Amino acid sequence: MGGGTVKVKFDKYQACGNDFIIIDTSTNRGVSPERVKSFAGLLCDRHFGIGADDVICLESSPDSDIRMRIFESQGPEADMCGNGIRCAASYLCEKLNRDEVTIETNDGIKHIQKVGERYRVNMGKLRVKMEDLRNYFISTFPDSETLLDRYVFFPEMGETRVSLVNSSEPHCVIFVDDVESENIDRYGKNITENKVLFPYGINVDLVELIEGRSLKIRTYERGVFYETLACGTGATASAGVAHVLGKVKNDLIEVITRGGKIEIEVTENGLYMTGPAVRAFDGVIELSGLSSI
Repeated sequence: MGGGTVKVKFDKYQACGNDFIIIDTSTNRGVSPERVKSFAGLLCDRHFGIGADDVICLESSPDSDIRMRIFESQGPEADMCGNGIRCAASYLCEKLNRDEVTIETNDGIKHIQKVGERYRVNMGKLRVKMEDLRNYFISTFPDSETLLDRYVFFPEMGETRVSLVNSSEPHCVIFVDDVESENIDRYGKNITENKVLFPYGINVDLVELIEGRSLKIRTYERGVFYETLACGTGATASAGVAHVLGKVKNDLIEVITRGGKIEIEVTENGLYMTGPAVRAFDGVIELSGLSSI
């Protein structure tokens, strides 16, 4: 590995305040996703780097318009990211001059359509069984067991009523009376960072019902290990669980995050997420040791 420097072009996007650095390998000759991953922490650092929650690396795909890989500043590579894929779709729609694209992720190929100034993503069906969380949750539950509305013991919290689901990312959904009064760092410490139960971490969503029709949520994300302003897979998980448990009856659910609003539509074919994605700026950053990779 060489010790020289290389100039890396990037684009900065945000979706409901959840922000991302997009690096397109097609416009950065010689820059590999593996090397970008090793620099993700520096790139995301808000004092010494560009600043973001995650890095999105785009590379060619034989089966879709592009492949998206999500590198988190403090954790393993993510399977998917709801806000991130809308940002990637916004970048790609502008680049290809199209209103509909397909993006390959570690959770399969996702279809995204531009609707006005927002982006609609087919998130697939909510996965609620132990077999769907087997790679993330260490438990004696049988594979066929549904993990909705179960009691799980956590240190300093005791038996806690949760729903563990996979909405392209693993999520622990917890309903509370008032999300703003909750200490979300306490949940993060005892659940997200509980490597005994969740060796790769798990996202935690605190959910408040609003008049039985919409939801207000706060999310503590794995990988970044702090509360983010919004989480697309978290909004999907929360709305999906609320609908399955009958806490909301409507099929179009407004999810209010600290950074904005996301809509989740429940259909027979699965869940659809619609929300904004905004380009903030672009630039070039010099990084050392990339030129030979």
